[in-house]
Amino acid sequence: MTKIQYHPTDDTLSRYAAGELDPASCIMLSAHLEFCSQCRQKVTDYENIQARQMMQNAPEPLSDELTHMLSGILKQTPVKPVDPECQTVTAETHTQFLKVNHKSFRLPRALKRHESHIGPWSRLPGNIKRANVTTGGQSKMNFIYMDCNSSLPQHTHQGSEITLVLAGEFHDEHATYYPGDFVLQNDHHIHTPKTSAEQDCLCLTLLDAPLRFTSGLATLLNPFSPIFFR
Repeated sequence: MTKIQYHPTDDTLSRYAAGELDPASCIMLSAHLEFCSQCRQKVTDYENIQARQMMQNAPEPLSDELTHMLSGILKQTPVKPVDPECQTVTAETHTQFLKVNHKSFRLPRALKRHESHIGPWSRLPGNIKRANVTTGGQSKMNFIYMDCNSSLPQHTHQGSEITLVLAGEFHDEHATYYPGDFVLQNDHHIHTPKTSAEQDCLCLTLLDAPLRFTSGLATLLNPFSPIFFR
């Protein structure tokens, strides 16, 4: 069983439960929740807290019947986000896969409705492939596939980047990341993502600004970063 080391912040989970995140962020959170029972429980707890606050702030006293009904709802455990883009589907209706490098990877349930919005694969430096996911908004979502023994040049971030590992693993100067890990990077981080000779990796990423390469010949790519990496 995968040990997830990196999670969304409690504030982000609370905002997700309240339906306050943009659609792309909701997709990222929903996909992480498919892996992480710990965060699923936190979302349920936040939803219960928010529901109780709504009951306490009701403009008129609730009838005994309505109070009993709401109490019963609070005892239930399913996650029920307000924003339909945030909904986490619990029942598999059909199987959909993402195909790259002669391999098939199961799509996160949160992305199945967006299957038609996944663009073709394109090549990036370092034996890496990218497929854009159209979700609307300013941030850019991509599937990133790193083949075995591949690496992205050392870089930092002009904004923030969320990386969710979906399959396989990769590492950088700081840690090794496994399926379910929800990794947040910003302009304070410099790293060189790599895969080992025996292990590839599929990730889902969300960027709100282009990368900035910081070492060697890769810095020559910086003028093109908004085109290829955002």
